[in-house]
Amino acid sequence: MSAPATVQESPSRAEATTPTLRATARRWRFWLILAAVAVIGLLFVTVASGTGTGSRSPYSITNAAPDGSKAVAEVLRQQGVDVVQADTLPQARAAVDAAPGATLAFADPGGYLTDDQLADAAELADRVVLFLPGFNELRAFAPGVAAAGAPRDIDGVDAGCSLPAAERAGTIIGGGQSYRAAADGDAQLCFRSSDDAYYVVSTETPSGTVTVLGAADVLSNEGITGAGNAALALGLLGEDDTLVWYVPTADDVVADGPADVASLTPDWVTPVLLLAVFTFLAAAIWRGRRLGALVVENLPVTVRSRETMEGRARLYAKAGAHTHALDSLRIGTISRLSSVLGLPRNASVEEVASSAAAVLPGWSLGDIRAVLVDAMPSGEGDLIALSDRLLLLENAVTSAVRP
Repeated sequence: MSAPATVQESPSRAEATTPTLRATARRWRFWLILAAVAVIGLLFVTVASGTGTGSRSPYSITNAAPDGSKAVAEVLRQQGVDVVQADTLPQARAAVDAAPGATLAFADPGGYLTDDQLADAAELADRVVLFLPGFNELRAFAPGVAAAGAPRDIDGVDAGCSLPAAERAGTIIGGGQSYRAAADGDAQLCFRSSDDAYYVVSTETPSGTVTVLGAADVLSNEGITGAGNAALALGLLGEDDTLVWYVPTADDVVADGPADVASLTPDWVTPVLLLAVFTFLAAAIWRGRRLGALVVENLPVTVRSRETMEGRARLYAKAGAHTHALDSLRIGTISRLSSVLGLPRNASVEEVASSAAAVLPGWSLGDIRAVLVDAMPSGEGDLIALSDRLLLLENAVTSAVRP
């Protein structure tokens, strides 16, 4: 009987398969969706920024945003005033020359003009309305007017002057900046914002009449409808048949510096840098790895004020910063004393000390000044003594003003 034949089976071969397009797309689905969203967002932003024709700068008559002035310009045009927009100094000069007797509305919130350009702009028209001017604009257009800081009274500010536009407005909603003029001058001071500061100052200069307007809401699209804001804006800007609205832009900037890096760089550098950036992004996506699971960690959400105070005190003590620590205490005391004495927020230390001395017969002005500003600690003992004196002064003023 013969032995059964042995059948030798050949080893099975491992089949090599090439990934299909569907499998590759499924693997990279997240990154493809992310790239598509980024491209769509970029296209949307490009289209949105390209279709908008209006300016975004404040006080621009083509800016329909809340801080723009398109509304007042449109109302002036409906009233028959020819409102001409000028974006550069030559355009403003040409517009004024084309309409003699025109009113110039001027604002330079970006600070583009130099002193010489401001001096040229101040001589363009006989009647000028300045919007929230700074130091340089005031020096060029109205040297007798000075900035008075932030206003104190904002809502329902009465005219209190004989300026026709202000009388028609009655009251306005302020906000912005306040200004003051020399006491011996003949300037019209309207809409008092504090003791000697006003929202509107109209003065005569060698070039003509200059009206300084510090109420920001009078010209903005958001605030022009409040109280008599619209009446004041139309009264100041609509006196003449033509209004040249000049808000300087970057085209007014005089290029007098050295050549920039872009002009000195060869043309091939930018394409090479872009190619390097795209190559880096492609390599990062190709070799990137998914992050692991997020680790939840309970973070403190509440820090007690006492812990912050003690920590800062330890830092001051370790550094030996006795003067710095005392200054922090003095700032708080001066702020509270200003509130108790009824002084404005921008009151100086001299005003606070004088007011405190007026209500405290037993304290001299020198003693109060020493406590608030003059005395300097030489060690921790002096720091503690001066802090006690600050507390004693504050309690004495509070008891005298509010018994």
